[in-house]
Amino acid sequence: MKARNLKVLEENGFKVPKFKIVYPGDEIDFSYFDSELFAIRSNDAHEDGKKFSYAGQFLTVLNVPKSEVDKAIKSVVDSYKNRYYEEKLGIQAENKISSVIIQEMVASEYSGVLFTANPKGILNETVIVVGKGLGSSIVEDKAETITYHHYRGGATYKEGNALKFPENLVKELEKNGERIEKLFGKPMDIEFAVKDEKIYILQAREITSLDFTKNIHILDNSNIAESYPGVSSKLTRSFAGEVYTRIFTRLIGRVLGKSANRYEDLFTHMVSDFGGRMYYEISSWYDILRLLPFSSKIIPIWQKMLGVEDEKIHFSKKRPSLFIKTKLFFSTIYLFLISQKKMADLSLFFKKEFQYYNVKVENEEDPKKLYNLFLEMEEVFFKEWDWTLINDMVSFLSTYFAGKRVKNTLSLESKKPVEALNELVYTYSKFGAGSDEYKEKKTDYIKYYGDRTIGELKLETRTFATNPELIDKMVEERAMLPVQDINKSTMKIKKSLARSSTNYREISRMNRSRLFGLMRKLIDKIGSKTVGEDIYHLSLPQIRDMIFSEVDFTEDIKEEKRLMLVYNELPTIKKVELLGNPVIDFSLMDRSVCDEESGRDFLTGRGVSSGKLTGEVIKITDMRTVSLKDVKDKIIAAYSTDPGWFLLLDVAKGILAERGSLLSHTAIVARELKKPAVVGITDLMSQIKSGDIVELDGDKGYCKIKRESKIE
Repeated sequence: MKARNLKVLEENGFKVPKFKIVYPGDEIDFSYFDSELFAIRSNDAHEDGKKFSYAGQFLTVLNVPKSEVDKAIKSVVDSYKNRYYEEKLGIQAENKISSVIIQEMVASEYSGVLFTANPKGILNETVIVVGKGLGSSIVEDKAETITYHHYRGGATYKEGNALKFPENLVKELEKNGERIEKLFGKPMDIEFAVKDEKIYILQAREITSLDFTKNIHILDNSNIAESYPGVSSKLTRSFAGEVYTRIFTRLIGRVLGKSANRYEDLFTHMVSDFGGRMYYEISSWYDILRLLPFSSKIIPIWQKMLGVEDEKIHFSKKRPSLFIKTKLFFSTIYLFLISQKKMADLSLFFKKEFQYYNVKVENEEDPKKLYNLFLEMEEVFFKEWDWTLINDMVSFLSTYFAGKRVKNTLSLESKKPVEALNELVYTYSKFGAGSDEYKEKKTDYIKYYGDRTIGELKLETRTFATNPELIDKMVEERAMLPVQDINKSTMKIKKSLARSSTNYREISRMNRSRLFGLMRKLIDKIGSKTVGEDIYHLSLPQIRDMIFSEVDFTEDIKEEKRLMLVYNELPTIKKVELLGNPVIDFSLMDRSVCDEESGRDFLTGRGVSSGKLTGEVIKITDMRTVSLKDVKDKIIAAYSTDPGWFLLLDVAKGILAERGSLLSHTAIVARELKKPAVVGITDLMSQIKSGDIVELDGDKGYCKIKRESKIE
């Protein structure tokens, strides 16, 4: 497999050092090579296959002179003869004829590995780990590394400043990675070397740790980033998911009746979060839009109106039947015809119910009753809110087909807050901040528009309603500038569906701002009676359990705060393709911040192999001093590991290492063995001892020392 891949790369124009496949005892014709030094690499028949890959388990010998090649070949072949290999394959390695690769040695200035997909399961993220010198130094944790993360079609960021690697080579590696993945048709693990600013591909293999039996989620932040800019709190992410589920469940049920049941798995995946940011789960939206008549025409319009940059359409379900399409065709026409009447009714309904619940929230102080009130408000307000989605579609389509004159004269409700603000600024300039006239205008502005601000759908956002003093500062600044002229046009504007639906769209958005403001007020009240502002670091189910079951979420709040520090270090990524549900780890976090908040019972590093478990630690400084029995079902804590540790790692429950990167031996073998692992944990060995009970999270990249007695 390894040699075959190298041949394919060579034939497709990649720089591959000259190589040959040889067997023990072969007479080697060195005239084929230009080098005097060689790398002897494993090339077993079962290596790098789908069933067994053995990455990091077989020997590689570098800088081998001609006189030592035969000896090195024997050493590599002997490395095939390990117990794991024999047990898993059910064969005797010594009875097989095994080959190796002899390859010209590249005296590399830099070496590393390029993953065309993050091994955690982020499919559109290229990860490049680079260090100075030979690759063996990086695997053995003897060289400092720098890690580049590149989201195809989007952002690139790096971890570490250990060396200055030429930026042009980063771009070239990214392009090479895309070409190689396309060539093999699968995510690839590519080992490379750099000499004289030339990139040599040393080997390429499939990333075998990716589990394609899991669902693929495609996330896109087009449009939704306007409502949820930047990082959102855990409570906001939880609430947003619940709101979208409720609305779409109601919408599809309205148009399809009982037939909607076959789509109910989509309703909980209309939005998702990654790295603390909100996204549309785009394939679910496409599946819903696919139900519409003329969907092939409507979807491109929807993409354009929402600013979806990737026009490739992704579906997660089969094409709907003719019965479903026909039923929805007539339902859609009917709903479009009555949409404007329903939007008018919804506006009146909102005004009445909002006043009622505003009084109830204002007068209630008991956390349990406030939480029940929150649930009641969800049920009441979002029961009919799906009409806003129907109206949005009417607005998108009618505006798209409207003439230029209509588009330029849309009467938007969104002008009203600007008009009111200009009146407030005028009153401030004329009468002063202490005047009764200004105070009255300010009270009115906050009442009607106090929750209209950037990030208004994020419950943690501080608005003019939550912090009235903020408006005084803004008014003072605005008073120093010319007042914006927003007088309505004297042009006679005829009624049209585009104007009506667009205006109702703005009205519903304003009402939504007020509703979220009321819910924000309610959450603030619950927080004041419980955990204060930390309430925003809890999900809705956690708040329920805290209030009604008195569950202590102190540790969960601490962990979420730490994650928020990491999320804020990440760039905004427009599109993410996820295999399963991978998470961001703590590798970007400032360790000193963590130490100040948590002492030394919470240790962070890089999660390199997925899984979460709790177990007893065995601290190892010399592998020769422990037996397999000592290590079995325990969590190994070590400075680092090398190939000689393989059998110990195989029987261990999990792995912690003070040194290491995504490319270190510990990380490579842990992924192959599917053992949860965290590497690069600063001061691990001075902070931990044998017998400690720890919680290890190989996804988020932390180790929590529980300081309990040994498990019996």
